[in-house]
Amino acid sequence: MTLADTPISRLESFLTDSSMTRYVDTVVMRTDDGFRAASADGAVDFREAPDGSIEILAESGDHPLRNQALDQGIGTEAEIAVEEASLGELATPLAYESVVQYFDAEHAPDAAVMWSPQQMFHDCVGNHGSLGGIQARAPFIAAGPGIRPRGIVPEHLRTVDVAPTIAALLGIPAGDGVDGRGRARSGVRLEMQDGDEITDLLDPDERPDHVVVFLWDGVNPNALHDAVDRGEAPGIASLIERGTSYRHGCISALPTATLANHTTQCTGVFPGRSGVLHNTWYDRNRGVHVDLLDYHQMIRARDHLAPGVETIHEALKRHEPEAFTATTYEYGDRGADYSTYAQMTTNGPIPTLSDADRRLHRTEDFMGVKEFRNASIYDAHSRNEALHVWRGEFGALPRYSWFTFNLTDACGHAGGPHSEILHAAIRDTDARMRDVLAEIEFAGKLDRTAVIVLADHGMQRFAIAEPFDLAGALRDAGIDAVLNDDQYVYLR
Repeated sequence: MTLADTPISRLESFLTDSSMTRYVDTVVMRTDDGFRAASADGAVDFREAPDGSIEILAESGDHPLRNQALDQGIGTEAEIAVEEASLGELATPLAYESVVQYFDAEHAPDAAVMWSPQQMFHDCVGNHGSLGGIQARAPFIAAGPGIRPRGIVPEHLRTVDVAPTIAALLGIPAGDGVDGRGRARSGVRLEMQDGDEITDLLDPDERPDHVVVFLWDGVNPNALHDAVDRGEAPGIASLIERGTSYRHGCISALPTATLANHTTQCTGVFPGRSGVLHNTWYDRNRGVHVDLLDYHQMIRARDHLAPGVETIHEALKRHEPEAFTATTYEYGDRGADYSTYAQMTTNGPIPTLSDADRRLHRTEDFMGVKEFRNASIYDAHSRNEALHVWRGEFGALPRYSWFTFNLTDACGHAGGPHSEILHAAIRDTDARMRDVLAEIEFAGKLDRTAVIVLADHGMQRFAIAEPFDLAGALRDAGIDAVLNDDQYVYLR
């Protein structure tokens, strides 16, 4: 399929020129007929059929979405073998669905750039944001009452399936609702739901009294399983031994980034429909950049949820108004009785952190690294607040609680997904998680608590290279555009 001479076609020609392959792997965009993914090696045009299936309209060359394998790169050795490959050779699991939902967003750009792994992105050794399987694949491990103990299984789920599965585990009744486009859907547990509950995970004959979720931001699943094998993550090892680990991962949707997929996991609605498209986006209507990594905007991320979107907290309270729920350092917090970010928004009290707690479970060898030091402090606070929650100091013991740890993401960026600093982050995070589980056990509730450990996206090692000024390159090429987050192009 040949595109007419338009601004978007000229943008594609520039980004997919052979002179740009060191920097740009692939560009994806909406077209008049559907969607397109193009690289220097080929392109594919496709659309979504009325029944939701994908129709391929045209293909040329070795296009970047040709490999949809879900099992590529399982295990560190297999991952390293493909980490420098371009998309197409590197699998892009569920990429067609991912692209379609992304461009549903009001604030979606005209084109999204997938950076080449040959080029350092955001000055980070480890990164994510692309359609590639290494960046999209996150761990998902569950154990306890209501969870089938299947061990390590060669299966996957999607970030959009997490909230419906948790809702089913909590016993929220299924009923009528809508999907993220407002189309009627039956048998859903949230009022707006794109995802599906994973019935193979759930034991219908048993229901937990409590559900607790630990989100280890950005942890590479191969690195996590390696840590288990080395004996460095006994908390994770115990959960796998008595529960289920999805070895093909929890596949995040485009963009494979933090705010987008945290929100999706907490709501069951794709990023392109939830109202939280990314960490940052350009609002054409107002001519401003929304930056949810800015502290003052980040703690109010809930305000961007689209009308009709429901969090797990809200869905549970619709069914059980008296249920107490809590979350720490989590963006999808609307409706929670206790939330760190809601407390920050209102200047409410947050438990103080003693110097001893600040130093606990902290690998001192890496405290000279800013990313490690700062994230360690946040995670010490998250652990501390979780302990107060499970001591009943904010109300009843939580029917549903979600605790977020950020150290694994910070260290994956700083050193890469298999670095010593990431190994330390996994050890420290496992220890903090075990403290919370010990507090739940002390409360006499662990044997009636389902435990889930997951991440929002994966992490891929990028080559160390000089920064590249894509905004300047677009300007020099005569392309009038706003570039957001060095990756999302809004034509003017």
